[in-house]
Amino acid sequence: MEPVLQVKNISKSFPGVQALTDVTMDFFSGEVHALVGENGAGKSTLIKIISGVYEPTAGKVILTGKEARFDSPREAIASGIAVIHQELSIAKDLTVAENIWLGREMRTKSGFLDRRRMNAETQKILDFMKVHLKATQIAGKLSAASQQMIEIAKVLSQNARIVIMDEPTSSLSEHEIDALFEQIRILKEKQVSVIYITHRLKELSEICDRVTVLRDGRKVATMMVADVTQAEIVTSMVGRKMGDYYHKRAHTRGKEMLRVENLTRAGVFSDVSFTAYAGEILGFSGLVGAGRTEVMESVFGVTESSAGKIFVEGEEVKFTEPKQAISKNIGFVTEDRRRTGLLLQKNIVENTSLPSLPFRQKRLGFVNRRWEKEAAGKFMEKLRIKAPGMYTILSTLSGGNQQKVILGKWMAADSKILILDEPTRGIDVNARSEFYTLMNDFVESGGAIVMISSEMPEVIGVADRVLVMREGRISGELTGEQITEHNIIKLASITDEPDLTPGSKGEGME
Repeated sequence: MEPVLQVKNISKSFPGVQALTDVTMDFFSGEVHALVGENGAGKSTLIKIISGVYEPTAGKVILTGKEARFDSPREAIASGIAVIHQELSIAKDLTVAENIWLGREMRTKSGFLDRRRMNAETQKILDFMKVHLKATQIAGKLSAASQQMIEIAKVLSQNARIVIMDEPTSSLSEHEIDALFEQIRILKEKQVSVIYITHRLKELSEICDRVTVLRDGRKVATMMVADVTQAEIVTSMVGRKMGDYYHKRAHTRGKEMLRVENLTRAGVFSDVSFTAYAGEILGFSGLVGAGRTEVMESVFGVTESSAGKIFVEGEEVKFTEPKQAISKNIGFVTEDRRRTGLLLQKNIVENTSLPSLPFRQKRLGFVNRRWEKEAAGKFMEKLRIKAPGMYTILSTLSGGNQQKVILGKWMAADSKILILDEPTRGIDVNARSEFYTLMNDFVESGGAIVMISSEMPEVIGVADRVLVMREGRISGELTGEQITEHNIIKLASITDEPDLTPGSKGEGME
């Protein structure tokens, strides 16, 4: 069978950077082909070449046997290549149908929008997909998973032959991921070629046929997913055996650092109580929408709670803005680093100093440039941030290094309590491993970490204690050998009491 798409001897260089070197790959109709590698391995650059964002420095793209040159993404779309980005491009004030036909609207003979036909064609596609959406619903009122279904419906309306999915499950719950995988199977049945980029290696065996590993801009290997283990894929990605991935250590619990009593925000979460101690990683697990992030935003002063008390090192506090929490040595690594964690068009120095500026001013409010530079240099070295220099713009760094900069800015602010919300989302296995080591070092130096994570292997592999939330309330606490996938799922999703026997497992959970 002839491949529907080929990249042959593709190389791409930017000033001072060789992003891709001599990459050759084939993609077939009706196949899900995974593309994996560390941040900076060249995945995004290759996808941008295929989709018409970049031109290759050398090599060629071959589409159905003929060389293709795209001057813009629009030309690639017209040729049947569609990209579903990690950051969804949904116009939230428009309907589902208006989003699907945006830029290629159907019109009546007199030139007016033919909304009736657009709605009818959209509903046909949604019904074919077997999703419970209406063409006339407002997109912004839908969940992230439903918005992703709009993107897939748009692909189907374009009759795309090649669909590229970039980290499509990064913001989805397990149930929503199952729904997405069902849509991918529908695309396969329609003989669409799916290029699937992910850092979640467990997904490969569930949905992918082949996997190609990129490392340092070069293709390392292409393998049948059925013939390879996750450990072998990781070794190909990083060029060595990873050993203990999570680096879980035996921590010694110290003094109370943060205590929350009966915290409530009407309609969002209710009666939430917990204590975080020095020398401990406290995990928060639960389904997406359980209220974990909202609780931490109230603790940090982003939003206001309607009832309850917060104590920092034994002192009762009430934060109405994050600045007050920062002054009490609390840091918050937010879930969306690009939107709320970093100033992407600023450099490492400026990002590192940002939370500390109100407390590190010189006379008359001037920025203390000497301290800024010393702090950036110190934490670049301590956290092993890979960048040409401390004045490197953040948008040019890999996701793992961006995440280290966020950690560095809170360490520069002398944080003793760190709230980490999905701290390793979108970063590769090697960067994750380094990040876990830094977390361990932080608590061993007397800090306390509260970590929200939707990835159960991460919670199990990193946390000393785990609190599980369900529908805005804490449904249970797990310690030691009680911390299993089975127990977390039971506490997160059903009302029965969990079996907390150490190491217990449920049927079908393997």
